[in-house]
Amino acid sequence: MTSIKKRSGFPQPIDRYRGFRRSKGGGYKTSGGKRIAADLHFVCVDEPMGSEWLQESFLNDGVDENGRLMVEDSLRVVGHNNIFAIGDITNIPELKQGFSAQQHAMLAAKNLKILMRKGKDKKLYKYRPFPKMAVISLGRRNALMQIPFFTAIGFLPGVIKSRDLFVFKTRRLMGLDHHSRISVTSASDEISEGSID
Repeated sequence: MTSIKKRSGFPQPIDRYRGFRRSKGGGYKTSGGKRIAADLHFVCVDEPMGSEWLQESFLNDGVDENGRLMVEDSLRVVGHNNIFAIGDITNIPELKQGFSAQQHAMLAAKNLKILMRKGKDKKLYKYRPFPKMAVISLGRRNALMQIPFFTAIGFLPGVIKSRDLFVFKTRRLMGLDHHSRISVTSASDEISEGSID
């Protein structure tokens, strides 16, 4: 995101570190001086990777100019036959989302099994990036959904994500009992578990 023109009425550039400043009396000020009423804001885009340590590791030849690991379509790190990378750290040109990381993990696991059974490289599964698509929960019933050909907000996108925030699906994919409940019982990080293995 480089501009906040739509819906807000002010086309001012956002500097991820200096674009918003806490103003007196609450709210925030943009670099252009416009005041926005808000209790809190989160910078959720274009944060640095935090992967500087990779430059000093044996994987330094597989790090691109953005600090991401370069991977083949099998998710192997370029130049390494037995190292796979998944999730946000990869240089795959797609939105960095939990759903994508799950897909990476499942494919990398399949490919590791092939290699462990002395399979051929040409038999490795290939990852195909998903089109840019996002569903953001706006509570239990509503959500915002953006897919390549349209954007929608409200109940319909909410049906897709908001009811359980994909917790049921994720637990099922991981082989966990999806009927048990996990609840936080105190601020001291005590967790009361149902019948979770």
